[in-house]
Amino acid sequence: MPDAPAPASSVTRQEILARARALAPLFAERAEAAEAARRIPPQSAKEMLDAGLARILLPERIGGYGLGFDAWYDVTRELSKTDASHGWCAGLLIHHAHLIALFPEAAQKAVWADGLDVPIAASFAPSVKAISMEGGYRISGAGSPFASGVDHCSWVMLGGLAHDGPAPEWKFFLVPPGGYTVRDTWFTAGMRATGSKTIVTDNVFVPNGFVLRLTDLRDGKGPGGVIHSGIVFHTPFFYYAPISFVTPMLGAAQGAYEVFREWTKTRKAQDGTALAEKTAVQVRMARAAADIDAAELLVRRAVEVTDAPQDYSPQLLARSVRDFTRASELTVEAIDTLVALSGTAGFVTSHPIQRAWRDIHFMSMHISLNVETNFAHYGRMELDLGRDASRPYF
Repeated sequence: MPDAPAPASSVTRQEILARARALAPLFAERAEAAEAARRIPPQSAKEMLDAGLARILLPERIGGYGLGFDAWYDVTRELSKTDASHGWCAGLLIHHAHLIALFPEAAQKAVWADGLDVPIAASFAPSVKAISMEGGYRISGAGSPFASGVDHCSWVMLGGLAHDGPAPEWKFFLVPPGGYTVRDTWFTAGMRATGSKTIVTDNVFVPNGFVLRLTDLRDGKGPGGVIHSGIVFHTPFFYYAPISFVTPMLGAAQGAYEVFREWTKTRKAQDGTALAEKTAVQVRMARAAADIDAAELLVRRAVEVTDAPQDYSPQLLARSVRDFTRASELTVEAIDTLVALSGTAGFVTSHPIQRAWRDIHFMSMHISLNVETNFAHYGRMELDLGRDASRPYF
């Protein structure tokens, strides 16, 4: 792990956002081919790393940029406007580097032995079985699914149940290159270019220093917090985890709206009249724009909450997960409106609106945005029922 500190003013939020905006048109040009290949191109992954995206949330003292969750959010949203899959992978590149900084120092030194620009894939579902042994665990799992970007990643984080106590405990295990194989299971209607394949492990040894407990992550008490003093290393997990998944939805909806707006300025109805002149189009377009703006306000408020640790509370967490989920619903409603207004022309396979429509609906299914789970949690907190013990991540 690098020891030399980086200059305090090395990279600002504005500069990293400018880098993202410079990459966006390149990713837009590759979106259709990436979808056909079912993974983002290696060149795209390299450009993300070269732009320093993996360093956004890392401490300046080890060579990171020391930026906040708002920079992560802004970069992910900007890239997702042109292609949700590229934006999704970029957001996870940022997110997973931050999670490495929460692992014990031994894990950080191993991953960053040759520098900080290391892409990490993850499968958080507790799919692997971990057997405790001297110095660590032996893990095995035939299917750790939805490992987005695994084709361009090296190390992986895998969720699993550790059988070393009276009851199995959900933990995350860090596995190096060569310690796993990838099974191609990614044949989907949406988010195709994320390459979210399945990771397979077979009796792999993971040292204790490469393990992170879900409860520590949930409570903002990861071992890395002892090393790194920044707010982002002491924030409870679910205050920020959904940023990875709702932000590409929002960005894709914003991008689709911009495409629709410019396209509709020149479109003609079957009778030759201008579609832009029709009141029905104007009204529905306005409603979609308002829903997208409302979603952005909800997400940005939830993102900004993470910068005020003195305000952390179970009630505030419940509000944030509620808002992430409602923003997801609003973007779905908005993209449905835009697709309906696009007519059959919007379903041409090369049209970015139909791709955004498929991608947004697919992303809305992510477990972190589950309506029943997140809304019910908010309702329980409002009614003084406390959290559901079967939901260990709240």
